[in-house]
Amino acid sequence: MEVKEAAGRRIDEFREETIRVSKKIHDEPELGHQEHKSSNILAEQLRGHGYEVKLGVSGMETAFIASRKKRKGPTVGILAEYDALPGIGHACGHNLIATSALGAAIGLAAVADKLPGNVVIYGTPAEEGVVPNAGGKVVMLDEITKAEVAIMIHPSSLWGSYGTNNARESFLVEFFGKSSHAGGAPEKGINALEGVLLTFQGINALRQHINSDVRIHGIIKHGGDSPNTVPDHASAHLYVRAPTLPMMREHYAKVENIVKGAELATGARSRITRVANTYANTIPSKTLTDLFRDNMASVGVEYPEETEVRQSGGSTDFGNVSQVMPALSAYINIGDVVLHSPEGAAMTATPQAHEAMIQAAKGLAFTAIDLITKPELLKKAKEEHKRRIEEQG
Repeated sequence: MEVKEAAGRRIDEFREETIRVSKKIHDEPELGHQEHKSSNILAEQLRGHGYEVKLGVSGMETAFIASRKKRKGPTVGILAEYDALPGIGHACGHNLIATSALGAAIGLAAVADKLPGNVVIYGTPAEEGVVPNAGGKVVMLDEITKAEVAIMIHPSSLWGSYGTNNARESFLVEFFGKSSHAGGAPEKGINALEGVLLTFQGINALRQHINSDVRIHGIIKHGGDSPNTVPDHASAHLYVRAPTLPMMREHYAKVENIVKGAELATGARSRITRVANTYANTIPSKTLTDLFRDNMASVGVEYPEETEVRQSGGSTDFGNVSQVMPALSAYINIGDVVLHSPEGAAMTATPQAHEAMIQAAKGLAFTAIDLITKPELLKKAKEEHKRRIEEQG
């Protein structure tokens, strides 16, 4: 198709510029809702290619929406992430997610006037559930759902586009006790740290009685200030994950009961605070999977034939998007890597990763073109999504 060829040529023309942006985001990692440098450089690039960019939307300073003059016809949303992880930077490759969306936008700018529809780039902050109000896509749902379909990519050690993720709750458990001299008058203290330790013990006792694909894990954030002082405050950051929202909520309630039990056992007062927005499980789309797979084949990437949905143990706010509209998050192979590790952070800035990102930018652009120019594909995706939601119950 001539319009795809033109979009692909434009992506190639600005290949080095797109890679430069990816490197810059990678080298200056920012936590969620603090991605000021990343969001600004993306906004600057998009404006340079004819997009009108609104920065600071949905009450989030680092969220943005980039669009061109509104045309009649369907709208395809392309999602960008750009937050990093504490301590290890872009170990989840959000720099590549951001610049694959940028690259697609650059290609689509070259053919926008020939398309009977629209493309909108949504800059979605704080995907990692480690900061307050994490889950920018959840906060931006009212904006994102103005499009008919949403697409994005995610780095991985494989090529794949037919998968689902776990639902997740991210929350802080705190205990409040009473300080006292740990050696001289321990009987006058109430040990908040024991509340946290009993919570972990209770969770460990629960593990043999829960579904094998439920995940409960966390870290101790604060355990006290001095060994000779009974801790009057202690906290832990915990996740509960499960394949569906109802299953996740069932097990989250069990953890709540464990916390209450630890409170009764220690006498320390407990408090549970949600850190991130609740993440839903991802609804897969075979229609969008096959379409993206065909477009990636046209740029030399052979995705495996996928007939069974791949279950990931991770979680993402993309799941919330997929619950309300047809959506695709495809995996791109950047090498033999385990994400969320220092090695993963290094891998997301390699030539292999940049090559996969450019290929993904073309795949996203070509998929958007198909969805805009072939109404039967969009209709099929919507019908499949409706059926899957009904089957989920």
